[in-house]
Amino acid sequence: GQGCLLVPVRDAIRIGGTLILLPESELETVIKEEEYTEELEDSYGEIANIICGSLTSTFEEQYPKNFRLVRTEQEVILPIKVDPEAEEPVPPGTYYQMQCGMTLDGEEMGHLTLLLPAVPFGLVEETAPAGQADADASGPAVIERPEGEATEEQVGTIDRTEAAHNQGKAAAIDHPQTEADSGSPAEGAVSPSGSESASATSAPPKKDLAKIRERIDALLESCLAKIGEEIGVLLGGTLKVEAGGNQVCSKEDFIDQAGGKQVMARMEVRGDAEGESYLFLSLRDAIFLGGSLIMLPDSELEEVVRNEEFGADVEDAYGEIANIIAGVYTAVFEEQYRKHLGFVKTGLEVVTPVKIDPDSDEVFPARYYYLQVGDLTYGDHKLGQLQAIFPLELFDLEGLVPAPEAEEPQQPAPAQAETTAAATEAARAGTTPAAPLTDQGGEGWDVLIFTDHDQEASSIASLLENFGYRARILHYRDQIGAHLTPRIQIVFLVMREVNEQGFGMAIKLSSHGLRVPLVAAGPAWTRTAVLRAVKYGAEDILITPASEEDIREKLENNLVKKAA
Repeated sequence: GQGCLLVPVRDAIRIGGTLILLPESELETVIKEEEYTEELEDSYGEIANIICGSLTSTFEEQYPKNFRLVRTEQEVILPIKVDPEAEEPVPPGTYYQMQCGMTLDGEEMGHLTLLLPAVPFGLVEETAPAGQADADASGPAVIERPEGEATEEQVGTIDRTEAAHNQGKAAAIDHPQTEADSGSPAEGAVSPSGSESASATSAPPKKDLAKIRERIDALLESCLAKIGEEIGVLLGGTLKVEAGGNQVCSKEDFIDQAGGKQVMARMEVRGDAEGESYLFLSLRDAIFLGGSLIMLPDSELEEVVRNEEFGADVEDAYGEIANIIAGVYTAVFEEQYRKHLGFVKTGLEVVTPVKIDPDSDEVFPARYYYLQVGDLTYGDHKLGQLQAIFPLELFDLEGLVPAPEAEEPQQPAPAQAETTAAATEAARAGTTPAAPLTDQGGEGWDVLIFTDHDQEASSIASLLENFGYRARILHYRDQIGAHLTPRIQIVFLVMREVNEQGFGMAIKLSSHGLRVPLVAAGPAWTRTAVLRAVKYGAEDILITPASEEDIREKLENNLVKKAA
């Protein structure tokens, strides 16, 4: 059969480095940086050979059956990235796990773990071959043993993360293997539940949400520690980011506890999953960190923090910090998560949570998120909280969404029996129900506003409503075709800055067969920029921030004024 020997990679480096007599200072450096070089790998491999030889000789002396353990290959694994159903690094099956602590020259290390296939050792019975009666293969027979010997509780399917005893850290793994090929444990072993492998594959296994959440929490905690290190080095001081807890929250829940003015950084998610996450830091803390980066004098820094002056230089500086934070999330998840995820900071804006509509998709979508909180301390200066929210689907945690509370059913009158839930709610509120983002391509909206600047877009939408138009705010990442319905009368492209990203969005709108006027809005227009905007499909230009008179003029110039 096939088994494996696992030790944390740092311990493999310490053992191998000690064998080749690395100087103490150099050894500590390579351990800290986890530099598992080819020389160290060969050195630890010799130790693994000796361990397998020791096990073999012990079993030859004290075990009735004759077998050997042979170390065949070595690899570095990340337990969280191991697919439990895959054949590598060891086949699925039932294993016997032995685990012990290690100490080298008084230095406490992690655990050494040995996994041996359970079937060849008679710890569970081999499943009956196909074709035998179901009764003969209904489950594993646990071998009765005298007191003190292996019991059923000691036999279980490998949990690679627990076996490594260091979640999120790499482990060096060796495969002991007998010379005689007695068949794969995947074919002979059965699951602890007693089900045959064939019946186990008839239905997909349920996700263990508790375990998934535990792993994600460990990864997010690693991110906070690394954020503290990276930003601290950048600022030339000591930044501590201590985990303040993670939880599932709705948009409304987050807004209720977010606090005062926040600087929100958008982080686009790329890779095996797509979407957008959001990083929040109080305006004053963002000013403090940004001002510290550009080395404002202490007196001036205190003043701009007190007055909440988020100037261009400070904003750019904090933008660099947000870039580094996004890079930390990318590095940690690429190294330790089974999915390939990248986080890219795409925008920065000041928001006031209390003014955000929790039921709309403005600023960020109304949905459930996984909230991470970190408490910040810079030197002796106690700061507030760094908060990040991630769509639950990103981490396969959508099963954590709380079930809706059951309501007492009410018997409707016959005339009301066919009224839809949405219409009922609208009637109760005395308003027309707002069309959700996913409704029939956005029917019910007269104007679409595509933007990377929510604050200005919201202002324009409010002004449009004064003239009787219903405006829908969308972002550059949102689908276009689904919202360009016959009812749409005009489209605004609202840019934070008149730049290539905005022109690219104009091209995307034009390529979708836009049949209505496109008004490009942004600050500081130049003649060249106006010509380019017109070239890419804009029929009119709006200088922001826009006034009510500006909006009136654009409506009159581009379409017949809607009747009140």
